[in-house]
This record gives sequence, C-alpha cells and structure tokens, in this order.
Amino acid sequence: MSRNVASRIAAVLLLSALCLPVNAADDGVKRDAKPSQLPSQNLQGMPLPFNIQLPPTRPKEDQVPNTVTPSISPEARANFVASMMAINPFSLRDMIAMMVVKYPAKEGLKFDDVVEAMKLKANEINFKFVGHNPLWKDIIAITGKTDTPRVEFFSFCDAVVARQILDLSLEFAAFLPCRVAVVEDAHKKIWLMTLDWDVRWLDASKNPNTMSPELRDKAILVRDAIDKIMRAGASGDF
Repeated sequence: MSRNVASRIAAVLLLSALCLPVNAADDGVKRDAKPSQLPSQNLQGMPLPFNIQLPPTRPKEDQVPNTVTPSISPEARANFVASMMAINPFSLRDMIAMMVVKYPAKEGLKFDDVVEAMKLKANEINFKFVGHNPLWKDIIAITGKTDTPRVEFFSFCDAVVARQILDLSLEFAAFLPCRVAVVEDAHKKIWLMTLDWDVRWLDASKNPNTMSPELRDKAILVRDAIDKIMRAGASGDF
C-alpha cells in the first residue's frame, strides 16, 4: 500500500468519525430492561465524505476458527501509522479519549460504593465478575506515596460470547476480559472508564470478511452490558 493511498484512507476514517450521525440507544440487555445510553452506530451504506477512490479490499475468505492471523510486518505497520499520523489533527491524548467510554460518579458517592453497585448490576444481568487489580496499592507499596490517586481495574466476562469472538479472531484475547477502570482524578472526582469496542463501526467496511449476524448481535449485548454496569456504578444504583 503506497503512502498516498494510506493517507487517503486515514483521512476518510477521521473525517467519517467527525461527520457520522448518532441514533437512539439500543434497548435491552439480558434481564435489564433499562436501555443503554451508548449511541448506536448506523453506518451501513454511509457515503464517504469525499469522492475518493479506495483500493479494493481482500476477497471473501474461508476462516478457520480459533486460528492466528498472519502477522503484519513491523515495516508495513510503521508505514501505515506514519501515513495516518501525518494527516491526523488529534493529539495522543485526544485519540485515547476517542476510544474510551467514561462516566463521572455521582457527587457524594464513595469509591467502594461505586464498586459495589457495579458488582450488583453485573450479577443482576448475569454478567460474571472475573477479576480485580487494585493498582494503587502496588504503587503505594513501591513508592511509599500514600497520597497516590486511587485506581482499580475490574474485569467482567460473558464466557460463551468471548469464546465465539476468539474463534473469529484469536488476537482479540489481548482485549479480554472486558475491563472497567475506576479512577480518582486530580480533584478527587471518581470516574468509570472502559474501551469502547463497538462492532457496528464495521458496518461501514466494504471488506466481506465480517462476523456473523448472530455474533454481531451478541457482541452488541456485551458492550451494552458493560455500559449498564458502569452506569450503575456511576449512579450508585444498588
């Protein structure tokens, strides 16, 4: 892929992200009747912002479940990233923020109340709590700085959907299990954050190697379940 073509593709991706409309949130996750507040992505058939001729995609391929995709060479990855960053108007901080869903906790809520509300909501919607990492305690133990801001990570999982996603892309193991960070900022305000992986973004892709409609729907439910867990923590919804 030439540098010029890669730059065009990167420009389209960035401009599309800024121009796309958002619709009402999807309803229903398992037993929780409350709708998610995450915006739905309705990207199917969205026109490109400019009349740009994109290179052809790879053809439809037979994918063997639970196998590793051939690695991209460091040179190809570096060339693509360099081309994209050359026309990228965002800072690294902006780009990280773009990939994250975050909610501020309600004023007056204590850190432990936020955590307890998340666990209760996860149990209510049959989403398994599978891990906890109190990173701030390690920082205190290493540095001796007892005033370090509190930051902890909580992992949740739908094991069946995770297995199906791994069958599609074994590399997705790097993102599992789904993780929510609960952090204190410089003003002692509590925030809940998670990676926003929305499979509906792929609806705009012309590549025919897509996930099945059934797996797509399950992945959307997982994303919404994590959102419900976070909103319960942010509001102290016991």
